[in-house]
Amino acid sequence: MSSTRHVVEIRPGEGGDDALDFATELAGAVAAHARRNGCAASVHNGRTITVTISGRPLRIQNLSGTHRIQRVPRNDRAGRRHTSTATLAVLDATEAAPADPSWDDIDVDVFSGSGPGGQHRNKSEQCARLTHRPTGLVVVATASRSQRQNIQAAFAELRRRLTVAAEAAAGADRNRARRDQIVTGERPMKQWTWNDQRSEVVDHSTGNRYPMAAFRRGRFAL
Repeated sequence: MSSTRHVVEIRPGEGGDDALDFATELAGAVAAHARRNGCAASVHNGRTITVTISGRPLRIQNLSGTHRIQRVPRNDRAGRRHTSTATLAVLDATEAAPADPSWDDIDVDVFSGSGPGGQHRNKSEQCARLTHRPTGLVVVATASRSQRQNIQAAFAELRRRLTVAAEAAAGADRNRARRDQIVTGERPMKQWTWNDQRSEVVDHSTGNRYPMAAFRRGRFAL
């Protein structure tokens, strides 16, 4: 059976302290659902709450969007109903692997150094220039008097730059996935409603309704 790993980001929205409480409840429901379905789940609290899930594939992406609840917060002594929201985004937790460029994709040029360093530096071709053809990255190494060492140093720097570029691209993909899942604006679209009066959770994309107590314990099907 294939294994997946995701990070669920839950951010409190409008509602102050109650929004943070709501986000915490939502994180608990997500973690409970994952564990009930044979996955490992760990919750990390903060202003953004994250739930890391690993194991069998789950349709956890169906929980994404804006969750909204109207209720009387625990700290409101006047008994007034407040609206609190939290957003949920499911992101791929796979980290970008270190770059492993192929020498078949690299042009190697050697040349003599210039400036201070003596006759050997100015006449021998110990400096190295590596050009990575797929990306156009060029790395030059001149520190060593050994051509081989300069080539190795240039290759190490090329690999570092390609790894940084891959990590930046992965970060951009995660940001794009987050934006696609969360509808922003002054009045964000409610995709999930926790109806406190009826004690049920409503998925507006499907019309499905779940008992709130069961939903909090992860007892729902997606």
